[in-house]
Amino acid sequence: MSKKLQDNPFAALFCSVNDAEEFSKRQQQQDDHFNSDTIKDLHRRSSNGRGLSTTDFLEDLLLVTTRPGPYSSPRVLLNDSENLTTDTIQLLLFDRLLLENPNSHVVGLGREGREEAGRVEVVVYLSEVYDRCWAARDTPLSHVAKQVQAAVITNLATALEQPELYRGQYPDRQLCQILLKELGQKSAVEELAYELIKHLDEQGTTPPPLFDQLIDDVTKQLDQSSLMAVDYHLVDIIEFYASSPYLANILVRTPEKVNQDRTGRAYQNTPLGSLLSISCLTKHLGASYEFFEKPSSQPGQVHKDTENTIWRAQNNINVRVYKIFYMLLKVSAEAKAGLLTWVESCLAANSGRAGLWHVQGGLQGVTYVSDGFMINLGAVMLQLAQPFTQDLKTAKILKVDPTYCAAPRMSNNNGVPGAYTGDLGKQTTLVPHPENSTRSHSKEYSFISACFFLTHRALHLGIQVVQQKLHKLSQELGRMQHEFQDASAQGSPATEMMRSHMESRTTSLLSLKAAIFEPNMVESLLQFLAASAEWLVQMALCPPNQLSPPTALQEVKVPLPEDTDVHIFLQCIPEFLVETLTETISSVRRYSAPLLSSTGGILILPHLMSFIVVFMGSPKRMNNPHLRAHLAECLETLLPESGSSSGGLLAGCREHLFTKHPASPQLVTALIHVFVSIEMTGQSVSFEEKFNYRRPMYEVMKYLWEMPKHRKRFTELAEESLANMESAKPPLFLRFVNLLINDAIFLLDEGLSYMSQLRESQKERDSGEWLNLPTTQRAERESSFQHMSLLARFHNMLGAHTIQTLIRLTKEIPQMFTHATLVDRMAAMLNYFLSTLVGPKQRNLKVRDMEKYEFRPAETVSDICTIYTHLYKSAEFCLAVSADGRSYTPQLFSQAHDVLCRIGRGTLAVELQLISDKVLVAGRTHAEEEDIAADAPEEFLDPIMSHLMTDPVILPSSRLTCDRHTIARHLLSDQTDPFNRQPLNMEEVRPNTELKERIMAWLKEQRALRARRAEAQEEMKDSN
Repeated sequence: MSKKLQDNPFAALFCSVNDAEEFSKRQQQQDDHFNSDTIKDLHRRSSNGRGLSTTDFLEDLLLVTTRPGPYSSPRVLLNDSENLTTDTIQLLLFDRLLLENPNSHVVGLGREGREEAGRVEVVVYLSEVYDRCWAARDTPLSHVAKQVQAAVITNLATALEQPELYRGQYPDRQLCQILLKELGQKSAVEELAYELIKHLDEQGTTPPPLFDQLIDDVTKQLDQSSLMAVDYHLVDIIEFYASSPYLANILVRTPEKVNQDRTGRAYQNTPLGSLLSISCLTKHLGASYEFFEKPSSQPGQVHKDTENTIWRAQNNINVRVYKIFYMLLKVSAEAKAGLLTWVESCLAANSGRAGLWHVQGGLQGVTYVSDGFMINLGAVMLQLAQPFTQDLKTAKILKVDPTYCAAPRMSNNNGVPGAYTGDLGKQTTLVPHPENSTRSHSKEYSFISACFFLTHRALHLGIQVVQQKLHKLSQELGRMQHEFQDASAQGSPATEMMRSHMESRTTSLLSLKAAIFEPNMVESLLQFLAASAEWLVQMALCPPNQLSPPTALQEVKVPLPEDTDVHIFLQCIPEFLVETLTETISSVRRYSAPLLSSTGGILILPHLMSFIVVFMGSPKRMNNPHLRAHLAECLETLLPESGSSSGGLLAGCREHLFTKHPASPQLVTALIHVFVSIEMTGQSVSFEEKFNYRRPMYEVMKYLWEMPKHRKRFTELAEESLANMESAKPPLFLRFVNLLINDAIFLLDEGLSYMSQLRESQKERDSGEWLNLPTTQRAERESSFQHMSLLARFHNMLGAHTIQTLIRLTKEIPQMFTHATLVDRMAAMLNYFLSTLVGPKQRNLKVRDMEKYEFRPAETVSDICTIYTHLYKSAEFCLAVSADGRSYTPQLFSQAHDVLCRIGRGTLAVELQLISDKVLVAGRTHAEEEDIAADAPEEFLDPIMSHLMTDPVILPSSRLTCDRHTIARHLLSDQTDPFNRQPLNMEEVRPNTELKERIMAWLKEQRALRARRAEAQEEMKDSN
């Protein structure tokens, strides 16, 4: 099949390739002037070499004569001109063009060819002469035809430069119409255009305005094209411009409107922009989608077929646009610089697409280019980047200069050659650079560096933005579906309107999904992101004193290099590179997971693992804790999928990442570090956002825990923490466990609260109370109920994750949870939730469809009791359980025992009885100690918790005294003095030895006094 037919998506409508090609030939025959009898006769007479002199040949080409008749075919008679010879071609052709009414000079018999001979329009006539010369290119007199062609070009250039010679003719318009209709369609016209611009270039003239007008017409027509109805002839014209050094710069001019109002939308109305805008997505605000109409009425296979059709058509147009970009890069140095400047300026003018308000929706369609435009620009840039990203073994990716974004843009007065940086220097970097400091940069940059960063920026403003829109829309549809089901169940009249809105939004979702998951583009994208991940790792592994980029790949080895100093490279690299990487991997996993299971997908996984481990646990390599938390979500993507249909090979490859990858020993530490970092951001982070970050972390921890070498690392970190509980900086694993307890308390408490509220709302709705409310108020109640349902499900689900993590950790390392710093909080948490679930309050939690809200109270009771069994061997833990005056009662464990027996957990119920007995014994001891402490002097009591201090310490800045364990717990989440908010760590506190001795002496005295009293009471009892 010909190239043009391959590019045409409608070729698939024919029964066979032959049918499509035959149809194409018939169309060509209808439009082709070469089939005129004049040209046929010219071929016949010239080929046999008999009876055709040079003069005859010239007359056949020019359709003029200077000889007396008779005439066998129509000719224009030039009476007063010299004889027609090769020497007089220029003169006679010029005389012919100056005739105001050539029809009046036509001689000869017959009507055939009379119209061509008497053609009034000078440019049309010259074009037809050139056609006839081109048709005679293989005849014995072809050298004469070439002379005529040269004369045509000279006269055509004259007509364009001096149009006043031909009154009322408008030669530029005539040529523009010819080129618009036939350039790219007819080889003769293409050669004519090529020779013309060659002539103009040699004369040193700038391109005539007609070439601007022609490309404007092409742009306007392409703007009306849809994905399935692209006029590839127009693409051919743009391709012709790109192939010409003389015309190429016309394609890469910055739109005037951008300079006027500083909006990026104008780029969509440029020649390149008109091509990039062709997509299955809408070009303009408020326009309707072309595909997936009424999606609910179509089976899934129809949507899949539509998607495949879209992908074929989109790939066809993107291949052609890539060819145009490539030609512009190669045709001349000026065109190359122009294209890179065009891309740079386009991205800078559309940088607002990355804003949150744009993702949420608004007037972005008026201000910025369309989603389809930016997706396609990213797809084309990915193809340009393939030579240095496709094969990582060649290390070509290391030719990317990490200081690129710090360089002043080339167009500035002090600009650096090759630095098409746009607004890249203003973007947030992986590690902040000191304010008012100047970052070092190279003296010039290669195309590889420019292409790498411009591609990333295009992906960030295009594919990533649409991925976010897709995710938001998917969540919105999920909520709408729940609301629709509830409304349908109640017979609400709003159901039809809701159904229509859901249809519209589903069309949008399917279109967005088709736009960003075209297989060829995604394969290139994954390759590019793998190369980017490897490049980032290599930059992070450079020693701080290395000021030039590495030239050879180095393997990741653990332990990783100490990151005490920040490398200058990381202060130059924008963090949106990582945002694009993480968003894309997560999006592919959600909506097109098989792509990660493909051969290309498997190949990127090791590079992704290296990147995650190197950056996730180090704020010195990536400062933004939110971004490092997103890496945990990417890590979840690498987990083997249970029950995967791809078989054991893929699962084996993924398991290998967690067991054999060189960086895998660092996984646990990095994961726990980022878990803790989310809490210590110093920024306002909503609970929902924080727990959304931690959800994938729980999944990864669960997987790692099943692997002996990773479980051992958890244990090692716990032992390190226990050995350094009072270090200046709280140990990593201690902070992790403390936050885990915080999470469990918050999530379970919120989840139970929402269940209680849902119960009340269900009772009100079932009683018919809501039906008596005004429509607006009833709708508000329904909306509030749906929102509450989602929150309940969210907190219950994450609460279960947290409890499961605590079960694993308390079984393997119980000593961490029974340490004096944590034991009271751990005991209080377990007591509170157990009492809520098995005590009198449990009746407030009973709702319909508990599974819908991920609420499984029986399982939660069982899990909490399991944690008790892991910790009860510690006397300190049993004492803390009994000392909890808020939730513990002697009946607590018997109530839990009954629940466990009812749900079939008899073995656990027996073990719980043993715990109950041990706690009761500890409780009696505690009661005696509390009785003593009740009489303690005020100075012996902890000022924060009001209990008797056992190890008083002095805080250096406030000079106040509190118990060591109290201040240690406080510093886990807030490293300041609680009395004056000054910075504080455990190494700064000083033991209050004198006070401790007095407390110990007082306790000894009180215990002795009580012992004597008890002894006296026993004696009295015996005597009685």
